[in-house]
Amino acid sequence: MLNAAKRGIVFDKDGTLLDFEALWIPVAQAALSFVASRFGAPREAADAALRALGVAEGRAERSGLLAAGTYAQIARCVRASFGGYGVCCEDGEMYRAVCAAFERALPCGRILPAVPALRDILEGFRKEGYALFVATTDGMQSTAACLRGLGIGHLFDAVFTDGAQVPVKPHPAAIAEIVRTHGIAREDLFMTGDTRTDMLFAKNGHIRAVGLARTEGERAALAPYADALARDLTELDGILKEMQ
Repeated sequence: MLNAAKRGIVFDKDGTLLDFEALWIPVAQAALSFVASRFGAPREAADAALRALGVAEGRAERSGLLAAGTYAQIARCVRASFGGYGVCCEDGEMYRAVCAAFERALPCGRILPAVPALRDILEGFRKEGYALFVATTDGMQSTAACLRGLGIGHLFDAVFTDGAQVPVKPHPAAIAEIVRTHGIAREDLFMTGDTRTDMLFAKNGHIRAVGLARTEGERAALAPYADALARDLTELDGILKEMQ
């Protein structure tokens, strides 16, 4: 590990390190079916919840809850959607059901890198003296499975997930922890992600952020919050050199 590094990069996991749609759309479809069955809701309730989470025509809106929300936010959205089909339950009950369903459904998705040269890119940053971190709103178990599936888990100095260590982004606690334990000044720490939540996380933690945006709509959504924009991780090294 590079605990003595003077520079660091915090990566969002979904859509940044891995292909979001390949993994999370089929996982969400299966998970919502599990939850619908658990509460005796019709299939239409699962379809309505998926749309409410920001999924349509095989794409997930980067501002939608599936891409940018926490499990607690997703559970509240599912509960509201299911309520229109006669399902009545407490927030805590739905939260537990959603978390369990997403963990159960993880094998339904494909764990693919966001860019073909992902591992080479990360190893290049390590050779340049960067410490690498992950900050995600996903749980510890699914995050570990994804990093293991991508073959990159060993490249990170610390991984911050939902339900472990510190509050999840956009709360800046993970940034404060990195600064405290790794001795990296905030001006030498960068956030890289593809959602507004990632950009707000960086702003709240007083570090700079590179937003990843593939379409004009995504660029317009992230531009007000990002210090720089890239198409994907293949452009990150050049952008960070320009920012330093």
